[in-house]
Amino acid sequence: MRFKIASSISAVVVSAFMAASCDSMFDIKPSTYIPAEDVWSDPAVVNSVLAQLYSNIQYEEYKYCGDAFFDFGPRTLALWSDEAIVGFNPADGLGSMDAYIGDDWFYTYGDTYKAIRNCNTFLRQMGSAAIDESEKDAIEGEVRFIRAFHYFTLVKRLGGVPLITEVQEYNEDTELTDLQVPRDKEEVIWEFIRSECFDIAENKLPATRDAANRNRVTKYAAWALASRACVYAASIAKYGTLDEAHFVGVPKDKANWWWEQAVTASNKIIEDNMYYLEGYDLTDRQARIDNYYSFFLDESNSEYIWFRAYMEPDLVHNYTKMCAPYSFRKGFGYGGSEEPNLEFVEAFEYVDDFDGTLKVERTVAINRTERIQYDNLIDIFENKDPRLFATVGLPGDKYQDGILEIRRGVSNGGQIPDVGSSNYPGNMEVKIKLADGNEITGIGKDGPYEQNEPTKTGFYLRKFVVEDQVDYDKCTNPWPVFRLAEIYLNLAEALTELGRESEALVALNMTRHRAGIHEITMSDVSSHESGWLLDRVRNERRVELAYENHRFWDLRRWRIAATPRADNGGTGVLDGYPASALYPWAVYEAGAEVDPETGLMTPKKYVFSKEYTDGQRLQRARKHFYQRNYYLKFKEDDLKTNPRLVNNPEF
Repeated sequence: MRFKIASSISAVVVSAFMAASCDSMFDIKPSTYIPAEDVWSDPAVVNSVLAQLYSNIQYEEYKYCGDAFFDFGPRTLALWSDEAIVGFNPADGLGSMDAYIGDDWFYTYGDTYKAIRNCNTFLRQMGSAAIDESEKDAIEGEVRFIRAFHYFTLVKRLGGVPLITEVQEYNEDTELTDLQVPRDKEEVIWEFIRSECFDIAENKLPATRDAANRNRVTKYAAWALASRACVYAASIAKYGTLDEAHFVGVPKDKANWWWEQAVTASNKIIEDNMYYLEGYDLTDRQARIDNYYSFFLDESNSEYIWFRAYMEPDLVHNYTKMCAPYSFRKGFGYGGSEEPNLEFVEAFEYVDDFDGTLKVERTVAINRTERIQYDNLIDIFENKDPRLFATVGLPGDKYQDGILEIRRGVSNGGQIPDVGSSNYPGNMEVKIKLADGNEITGIGKDGPYEQNEPTKTGFYLRKFVVEDQVDYDKCTNPWPVFRLAEIYLNLAEALTELGRESEALVALNMTRHRAGIHEITMSDVSSHESGWLLDRVRNERRVELAYENHRFWDLRRWRIAATPRADNGGTGVLDGYPASALYPWAVYEAGAEVDPETGLMTPKKYVFSKEYTDGQRLQRARKHFYQRNYYLKFKEDDLKTNPRLVNNPEF
């Protein structure tokens, strides 16, 4: 039984009644309805039903947040974490708006329960379905994995939800209230996911798949889901609040048990050595950069445990179109859809220094500083973590047959102009004459510029962007659902939380070694205050798993998105979080010359300024996250359909 999950699959409706959903109590029979006896007696149809179960998974990939912004193109959760801002023209109502996390954003309930019901139906029918006996265990494991994944989707949003593992039946003898299932405790849902994944990994799913079935889950995907789920449950136990009346929270005294379960699940993957960190043994810096950029575009890499595949013509995405640098867009491209911000860039350490703060000034005397002059735009990033260059499009970066010319204007006499002044260039075509008489455009061809789609922060996204893509609307690079780097970081976090710091360093240093930055020692740990190692683990997740839709959920599960923070660290990360930027400026006195490689009239020297929303020059959006946003609000339609549901706290 072989199928390509990435291919176009025609839907087969087995049954669609779902008492727990907000949709109609009875679905209308579709024109493609196939009698049940024909579904389960035909191997080809059974195969397509299984494929449909896969296609209903909410992968949370490139188009994850389409509905959150009125379906205005692809989005990832980077926009709602501290990784990026929207770069569209403020006139569009997107780039300039304050981003209040909506009470129902990323909501899913009814559709997920339909998918769960279809899993339950498949499992009930397996005994009589036209499935080869040799495949039944593996297929049962697949369906149970998919169902567990659906519950993971629900619980991380809503907390405790109705746990339904059997097909609900309705007939003339059934009372409606019998089908209205109350919420189970949040811990019950986490335990269901863990126990299901442990069981199917040990007893049902195969370790490997042949090339034709590369997209079907293995036991390692189940271990990976268990690893992630246990880390989430442990975090919520330690940092969250147990509210049994509202079915949210995990008992605090269970935190260590959940950390231990995360260790077990993670080690099941790591110890079998079926997956490897791509480029782990590379030593050349540029080779490390090239490797880290390219393996995300290749579904055959040795690191992906399970991924969302794409293929032409039916299943494609246009992420490159949305995120390509401004001057390199093709046709009707947007560019800058997700722009990395300054704090994210500075989260990448220097190769030999834990502090990744970019150096824009230096002290020249007591109480006196001056701006550092750089020969090239890219020089300010010298000696930074190689992953930065593969993740972010930086000022002066090479791109296709040119460079990212990012420049905000001209600094004269060491002064940074007031962007709002009347004599400041108001568009990207205005020329400015430098001291040597040569003219340059005040603003680079790639921004930063407040209007249209050039970058607002001084950066572009590089990760997942296919530079040589021919048709920007038909990208097929895969989306990593689970990869080995996450498993190492789950393990490092769990061991750190358990106080097993020397073991945690072994796991943590795997991704740091691959990156080519200094590995952390116990001497480093002992020379810093308590909690320092956990901060390093969290920062490593931030840079290694950037733009993979982890950071937003991490901030939530650590309970540090809002004020007060669970770690007592002060202001919540997303509490009025401002946009921040790095602006390059040509040095007037240094003049300019033609770059022989690009043909551009290029300044001979640059200085940089850091710009914040609180400053005079940068007036951009803020993000807002409230305590109640740790759990989503149940929609009124769902509460009316099932009066036994209890809404989440503060709603």
